[in-house]
Amino acid sequence: MSEPRRQAPRYRDRTVILQTLDHGEVTVPEPAWCVGHDDDLVGHLADITHNGPVITADVLTARYGRAPILEARLTQAPHGETRPEPQPLLALRVDVDATVATEDGRHLTRALRAAAARLDRALDELTHLRGERR
Repeated sequence: MSEPRRQAPRYRDRTVILQTLDHGEVTVPEPAWCVGHDDDLVGHLADITHNGPVITADVLTARYGRAPILEARLTQAPHGETRPEPQPLLALRVDVDATVATEDGRHLTRALRAAAARLDRALDELTHLRGERR
């Protein structure tokens, strides 16, 4: 069995040329916020997903050390078969599972406020990209 092949994307003015298993070479619009497809594996047209940079927030506690509490990014899968995403969405994961004393609790609340501010900025960008009003 051979190794899955990595994409060899070719970028043009607001488009990217990718290989697919079902449609061969395709040219698709590339949003300015997409980080690119250089690490993607060759798949089906429906698998092509545009992803923005990862937005993160961590908390540093005495008891647990550094722990991620937020990971988010803009995403869009315009050719998806089950759930096509013609407009960008915000994919996010928020995860906090801790038992804390006062000092670490304060660290956690500060980290959650920072995470909320980052999410608000990302949602403002999403609102703009989707042509919505706030």
